[in-house]
Amino acid sequence: MTQRHSSTATTVLITMLLFSEPAFAYLDPGTGGMLIQIILGGLAGLAVAGKLFWHQLKSFFRFSSSDKQDNPSDES
Repeated sequence: MTQRHSSTATTVLITMLLFSEPAFAYLDPGTGGMLIQIILGGLAGLAVAGKLFWHQLKSFFRFSSSDKQDNPSDES
């Protein structure tokens, strides 16, 4: 974002916060359970993505190090 867009977005956000009215919303116990499920689902997704990335990174280094180990035994 450019500096002009950033300042415009900040001005709009501050204006919305200053002139907002109370919502009188009710959060029931089910809402807390839903938020916990969202957080746990996000953590599980990050864990799977991390495991996949870690496996690829680990296999990359294992492949390159196994080539170096195989070369001296082939030359002998």
